[in-house]
Amino acid sequence: MHTDIPLTTSIPLNTTSTTNLPLVSFDNITICADQLIGDALEGLSGRIIWGIIQLILMILGNLGNILTLLVLNRRLMRKGGVNNLLQGLAISDIVAPTLACISHIIYYYGPKNNQNLIHLVNLFVMPIATGATFCSNWIVVTITSFRLMIVVKPLYSQVYCSSENERKALIVIFLFSILSIVPYYYYRSQADALDVIKVISAGLSLLGPWVICVILWILLIRIVNREIGTKKSKEFILHSEVVAQRLKSKSRITRMVLIICFFNIICQLPVLVLTIFGLIDGNPCGHLKAFTFVCLLFLSNLLLIVNHSINFFIYSLTNSKFRYSLRVMCRRCCFIKDCCKNGKQTQRQLMKSDDLRKSPRPITNKSDNNSYTNSKSRDSPHGMMTVRTTNPSRFNRNNNQTGRAAV
Repeated sequence: MHTDIPLTTSIPLNTTSTTNLPLVSFDNITICADQLIGDALEGLSGRIIWGIIQLILMILGNLGNILTLLVLNRRLMRKGGVNNLLQGLAISDIVAPTLACISHIIYYYGPKNNQNLIHLVNLFVMPIATGATFCSNWIVVTITSFRLMIVVKPLYSQVYCSSENERKALIVIFLFSILSIVPYYYYRSQADALDVIKVISAGLSLLGPWVICVILWILLIRIVNREIGTKKSKEFILHSEVVAQRLKSKSRITRMVLIICFFNIICQLPVLVLTIFGLIDGNPCGHLKAFTFVCLLFLSNLLLIVNHSINFFIYSLTNSKFRYSLRVMCRRCCFIKDCCKNGKQTQRQLMKSDDLRKSPRPITNKSDNNSYTNSKSRDSPHGMMTVRTTNPSRFNRNNNQTGRAAV
């Protein structure tokens, strides 16, 4: 059982089911967390939670994050605040759960003899998922701090919270995430060094950003209640329409950031408790300790997948500009489909007309041709009307010319 990965727990290589053990093994002292986890993985509950529900949440979250990237890259959304940081958050939220679910896919849907493959995934792929989780947590901290700067110091925020500084912050976070996972590969064969790396990684990727998020969330929610909350709602009437609209949009974006930060704090809390619990005792024995450890494991896995998947729904519910851009994008996709269908229909009609043109025409008799020519030679009512209306005008012109000549 490996508890060094904060995103999700890797599949143990040797799972021992408690059903094959004698009755003495169920004593309060001898039963351990590895036995309960092995029994849960092989049982129906583990297959439903890790093999079905977690994969469905991962797929839905990836679809939502891909839609988020498409909407944020539209022209209307590029001018919004913390746009680059939200794109970086969406990318990290795609990478982290996808890589974390690979071991579960191999375990439940792969070949039977998959111990070596799972070992390679736990050794080389799971640290990348840890780095993506590191990026996700620190990007949320950066988004909250930038929003706090925009609310508290709007003049300074125009200089320090620019899109260029957002890109620089993303590059710094990405470099630090790479540095945080390099020791996992370098010291993978040294158990003592890995224990120290686990403590450092837990502090940098989980405990540090979680504590900073809590502090920033408390500060930001107090400032929102004081500056742009219900206490100052009457002041919107005193401003002009443009200023009031800007203040309202500012409050909406701030509430969106507060909701993102709140969900990150709630979903990271069981993972933080599980990581600290695992650092103290990697394989707790005793019925109560083992059962608590397994429950925390199930809960932390589900909440982490939810944390990486919920941002799309938060943007859709709290940001009207995001909803409008998503609606326009969906309409254009439907319009393109309709154009493709109309194009296919026109192609079919053209093909039918070409077939009719290429088909041989029936031979008609001479009498039919003569009657056709005679009928065409006769004056149509429209032609007769034009002749009757045009002749008097010509006659008047000739009379006028002769009258002028006589004068």
